[in-house]
Formats: sequence, C-alpha cells, structure tokens
Amino acid sequence: MRPVNRYPSVDYLHKAARKKLPKFSYDYVDGGSGSGVGLDRNRAALDEVTLIPRYITDWKSVEIEVELFGQKYSRPFGIAPMGLASLQHPKAELKFARAGRKANIPTSLSTACTVDIEDFGAIAAENGWFQLYPPKSEEINDDLIDRAYNSGFKALFVTVDVPARGWRPRDMYNGLALPPRITAESLLNSAIRPNWSLNTLLNGIPHFKTLGRYSDKKSMRGMAEFVGEQLGQMVTTDRLKRIRDKWKGPLIIKGVMHRDDAVKAVEMGYDGILVSNHGGRQMDAAPAPVEVLPDIVEAVGHKTTLMVDSGFSSGLDIVRGLALGAKFVFCGRAFMWGISALGERGVDHVVDLLTDELILALTQIGCPDINDLNSSWLEKTQS
Repeated sequence: MRPVNRYPSVDYLHKAARKKLPKFSYDYVDGGSGSGVGLDRNRAALDEVTLIPRYITDWKSVEIEVELFGQKYSRPFGIAPMGLASLQHPKAELKFARAGRKANIPTSLSTACTVDIEDFGAIAAENGWFQLYPPKSEEINDDLIDRAYNSGFKALFVTVDVPARGWRPRDMYNGLALPPRITAESLLNSAIRPNWSLNTLLNGIPHFKTLGRYSDKKSMRGMAEFVGEQLGQMVTTDRLKRIRDKWKGPLIIKGVMHRDDAVKAVEMGYDGILVSNHGGRQMDAAPAPVEVLPDIVEAVGHKTTLMVDSGFSSGLDIVRGLALGAKFVFCGRAFMWGISALGERGVDHVVDLLTDELILALTQIGCPDINDLNSSWLEKTQS
C-alpha cells in the first residue's frame, strides 16, 4: 500500500509512531510544558482561523514557490529545529537534511542536536539553517557560530524563549529531566519496542554531539549537566547585538510573542522574526502564535520577514499562517512523526502530504499564488 493511502495525514503517522516508540521517547515529542494546555491552545487557535473561498476565477494552476533572503524555495514551509531528534530515529537530523535538500526547503539544526554541525552542513548545504541557543560561554557561542558559517548554513536562528528550562512533567516522570535517570519503567518500555531498541543498540545512545567537544564530562549524566549549565538563560540585548555583529548571513530571532520584542529585533538589525511559543513546550499560559501574529504583523510586518511555527501539522494550517501575515511556516512534530513511523521515507512523505494539502487548500479558496495570500481571505473578525 502506498504511504499516501495508509498514512493520508500527519495524524495517521502520529498514531503509527506511538506504536513504534518507547513511551519516554514518544512523550518527549508529544508532550508540552505543565498540563499541556499550551499544546491544546495551539491546535484550537489554528482551528479557529477560517478562510473564505472564492470560486469564480480564471486560473488553472497554483504557484507555491517563495523567496526568503534572496534564495528561492519550492514550498512555503520548512523543517523546524528539534533537539535530541535521534531519540526517535538514528541520525534523524541527517535524514531531515537529505529530505530538505531534495525538496528544496529550509531544514534546521538545533544546538541540542545529536549529530555534528559539519556533517549536517555537508548534506543540507544552503538549505541548512542553524538554531543557536546562546550558551553561557561566549567562547562556545562564537565557536558554534563559526562552525555553522564555515559549514555553509544559510541562516541563523537565535532562540530567545528559553530563559529557563520548561517544566515538562512527562519528561520528568520518564527520567528525561536534568539530571537524567534510567528507570525500570523506561527499560521495560524499550524492551517492548524491539525495533527501536535494536536501532539504538546498533547506532549508540543519542547524545549532544555538537556540544560534546566543549565538555570533559563524557558520561550521559555529565554531558546533560553540562548542557543544562550552558543553555537556558536570558538572552540580553547586548548578546543579541553581539551575535548580529558576528553572523554575516540572514539572522532571525526565534521565540518572539510580543510586538515590543518584534520592534526591538528590527531595531537591532535582525533580518527576520519567528513567532513561536516553542511548540507549547516552555510556558503553559502563553498564547498561541497565531493569536499574536496579526498584532506583530501590524507592528513590523512591512519592515522584516515574519515566520511562524508551533502546532502546524497540515497544508491547511500552513495556509492559515500565511493568510494571517507570515511569509513562511516551520513544522516540527509533523516531521518527527514521519521519521518515527517510516524512517527517512516518512520525512519525504510528510513533505508530499503538506504540499498536496497546501495546493488543495489554495485551490479551494481561489488563491493561485502563495505570494498573493493575505488577510483578505480571512473572516473580517480575524484580520
């Protein structure tokens, strides 16, 4: 059976992934902060965005190519950065890089990745975007930026929405908090997922490979403690300005949720803003990005490139985000469910699913060019 028939939406891949992953691995992707209200809010807010169709038109095809920072991409969506991705599938980040390069979409690598920056960059080339969690050490910070630049990454995200670690009860219960711990339950869950366990045995336990060279603590516990010490702090305006001075390519602030922060980002010379609540993984009381996006569009939309993520899992969701004023959408969990369910071909399948759904949605609302999509397709109460 073709993947599109057996897995006709990301929801089907999600269900398949749940059956294949140990509980602690599944919970790491599926869970959010606190009680998970933020996750639910992201989904509910997207569902509230309604689009008004225009059926009497004279066009015959749909254009979905977009240009960002002087580079053309074949689709208006990309693969979001995700930490510890190999916890779901061996060398997942490298497979994301191959799929993104093949589809000509941006593919992001997290500082908390399980592969080397250099290996990812060799595959992704100019489709690679690096997500920097500014570490406490400015020496490490500068070296990470240099490594990303020298590896050919096109753009740099600077993540500002992790001033402290997120309170994630599911991870804490499963032993994935700091410091990490191996529980009898996690061992049992691994045992009843033999394919995952065999792949992990053959490829090794995932660890923070890019950050590994900076620490003399080589044990899993020691490395986790080092990462905890370095990442998760308030990013000051002085640090943001310093990063702007050092990085010579397109620079995006990730995690903006307030118009005042957006204005500051533009004033500091940042080229783009990613409106995001970290996928509902940082603060349960935060609004959904699509709820604050129109206000940020009003404040700086004419001055910068606005992007959005958090909760987008279909082509229709992507159309909603673009109609609200974003130029581009990043998806994370959708691709994680794809690779967890089907391996690398699952990533390709998610690209195809989102593309097909996107084209169908544009056709249904009567928008022949993604670059013409705007708030005129929204109900007036939403724009």
